[in-house]
Amino acid sequence: MTSPSREPRKGLDHAAWRWLWAAALLLCALLLAAKIVPQSPWRGAIDTRITAMLPQQERSPLAARAESLDDTANRLVILVGSRDASAAARKQRDAAAQALRQALAPIARLDDGKSLESLRLPAEVQPALIAPSLADLSDDDWQARALRQLFQPGGQRDLIRDPFGLAGAWQSWLTPANLSLSGGQLLLRAPASAGSVSDKQDSDEQNSEEGGSGYRLISATLTGSAYAMSDQQALEQAVNGVKADYPDIRLLRSGLVFHASNGAQQAKQEMSTIGLGSLIGVLLLLWAVFRTPRRLPLLLVPVATGVLFALPLTWWAFGGLHVLTLAFGASLIGISIDYVLHLECMRRLATTNGRGGLAALWPGLTLGLCSSLAAYLAITLTPMPGLRQMGMFAALGLIGAWLSVRLWLPQLPLPAQATRKDSPAARAAGCLARAIPGKRSWQALGLLLVAALASLYGLRSDDRLTQLNPSPASLINEQREVQRLLAEPDGLRYLIVQAETDAALLTRLHALEGTFQQLNARQQLGHWASLSQQLPTLEQQQANLGAMRERTRTLLPQVLSTAGLPPELVTRAEQAIADAHPLRPADWVALPAGEMGQRLWLDSRSAAIGIVRFGDVTAEGSATLARLAADDDSLEYVDQVARLSTTLGRIRSEMAWLVGGAVVLISLLLALRYRRSTWRALLPPLGGLVLTLAALTLAGVGLNLFHLLGLLLVLGIGLDAGIFCAEHPARRSLSATASDAAQTSASRASQASLLAISLSCASSLLAFGLLSFSQTPALAALGLACLLGLSATWCLVPFARS
Repeated sequence: MTSPSREPRKGLDHAAWRWLWAAALLLCALLLAAKIVPQSPWRGAIDTRITAMLPQQERSPLAARAESLDDTANRLVILVGSRDASAAARKQRDAAAQALRQALAPIARLDDGKSLESLRLPAEVQPALIAPSLADLSDDDWQARALRQLFQPGGQRDLIRDPFGLAGAWQSWLTPANLSLSGGQLLLRAPASAGSVSDKQDSDEQNSEEGGSGYRLISATLTGSAYAMSDQQALEQAVNGVKADYPDIRLLRSGLVFHASNGAQQAKQEMSTIGLGSLIGVLLLLWAVFRTPRRLPLLLVPVATGVLFALPLTWWAFGGLHVLTLAFGASLIGISIDYVLHLECMRRLATTNGRGGLAALWPGLTLGLCSSLAAYLAITLTPMPGLRQMGMFAALGLIGAWLSVRLWLPQLPLPAQATRKDSPAARAAGCLARAIPGKRSWQALGLLLVAALASLYGLRSDDRLTQLNPSPASLINEQREVQRLLAEPDGLRYLIVQAETDAALLTRLHALEGTFQQLNARQQLGHWASLSQQLPTLEQQQANLGAMRERTRTLLPQVLSTAGLPPELVTRAEQAIADAHPLRPADWVALPAGEMGQRLWLDSRSAAIGIVRFGDVTAEGSATLARLAADDDSLEYVDQVARLSTTLGRIRSEMAWLVGGAVVLISLLLALRYRRSTWRALLPPLGGLVLTLAALTLAGVGLNLFHLLGLLLVLGIGLDAGIFCAEHPARRSLSATASDAAQTSASRASQASLLAISLSCASSLLAFGLLSFSQTPALAALGLACLLGLSATWCLVPFARS
């Protein structure tokens, strides 16, 4: 072993700094333990929400209130279906649904079993609400209906408050035609036609159990949190257990908890695969070059200390930690190992005792850290909390790794055979040093860069939200199918309608129905939900009251005479209906039957405000709704998808300016040190950026925010490589006054720098290139940019050294 020299310690070489760094890491370990120990009062949770990665949205106060009403994070819906319509398959389906209900009971509150009787209205408002199916009945039909309520089994017999059976018809009208109650469980069938509200009469018979197969509906609300991993795991175990016991059933799931659970599992899997793959690749790379297996764990100390330093500080600073930050942190290995590589290569190839002569290494290593920090800290300037968290994690991790390399690793003894001139590292460095580009290579590079710059004219952007959705297509399709069967709007697009009074509001909502039906007929709008579908206008309710009072006065006596009942009942019925009154929206949403309207009404003292929520809307339909709202001050159309896309585009633009600003600032700083050799430091990073953008353009890939994030990483890594190219360029000979020892030292330092740069690029490719295989679109985009950019940067290193 070659021990470090005993020369006097100065600056950071003093032992006190090493002990201070060890104490800081011990404190970080205690902070991390406080976050992960179950009994700790400061225990933190791992956040799986995609929305937590997004910035605060710019929206009106009414839009903010409307979206708060749509907070259904803990709600879930599961449809249990059979593979065919046979009796045996239906029996299996019902048994599976019952088993799933029992499995969900400990973790969720089941609300699909609410009795349909909850749709009944108070007697004093029922006469004002007449189902559309009764609107065209003649006097004879009304009398026949009243008699049928009296004599048929299970008929309505409240002759005082509801002699004509309005409650049953109203309940049937509010109940979806494809939903029925059988065997104590809700049965859901495919709707006959989209948006249809007619033909509700006799729907119970049409949806009977004997009519064929359907889905058993299970609607529940988690008692915990959709983002809590313990609740996610309990839910997955319940669902998977039923699947295992009843393999022939078909399950359709809808709810944020399923997407959050999938994201958490995917992040864990990618942490183990991408992080482990990066680690194994780096270890194999180091073993192939250095051939010192016992020393490899020591070389990974900076990686471990970087993560230990960054993880608790980031967790405490943000109050929580996102799973994507952990996935990003797994790739930190490929960056923080760079400092180890430069130190190890310099000690093996350019020193005699493993430590002497390292003074020439620290300026370049420090400048490389500063340039990388400039790239990572630029991420923290974005308004996206997730990116700020990632940027802080990476910056702290690099600082921690650099401090370990600077303070600890030079003190480790170096094997005697490591400095031999025929060592594997020396041979590898010698082979790499022979790659000196000639005149034709420079000409080809010039043409390539000119063509790449010209191709950037066709560069386009892509700010679609699909890059933020890590859920698999199968889960997304399941949710869409559930929404289609339930005709349930997703709430991402809605229209806020204001009026001076609730009477004017209902009138306005009914007037808008014609527009929505036209859009539906043109297949630009799927289903929608509005108070106009639940309540008639107050004018219509007053007309209904007048008509029912007249029928009570004129038709009810004939009904009672035919039934042989005393005529005194007419007086009591007239007294009851005299106290009836219309049902206003605020009173409607307060009733059990009006629970479905709570998402469609904003309580306000100054105005009446309703919300129309839309399901699937095409781009043309969305544009029509936007124009409709723009021409009317009482309307506000909100498209959360477009708003988020606009936000991503704005952040992408800001990131582009950050990249440009970072390039200009770093170029000026490098020019102060390297003067005429500044091009050496700038060629790898800037050339890598240009060639990456050109490759994305030619491949037809739209540039998004996460491509720019990857380009920032390429910039930081490329600057690190360029700085060492400028610090230790390839030199054929020094001046005549230089001694042979100086020439040999400079040549060996140049070869050590080249070997470290090559190992750095290779390890970074292993770390960030593997991200291109991620199932999370955001990480895959970042990985693709890094894969292209780092490959281009590595290829440009020989040009920067020559």
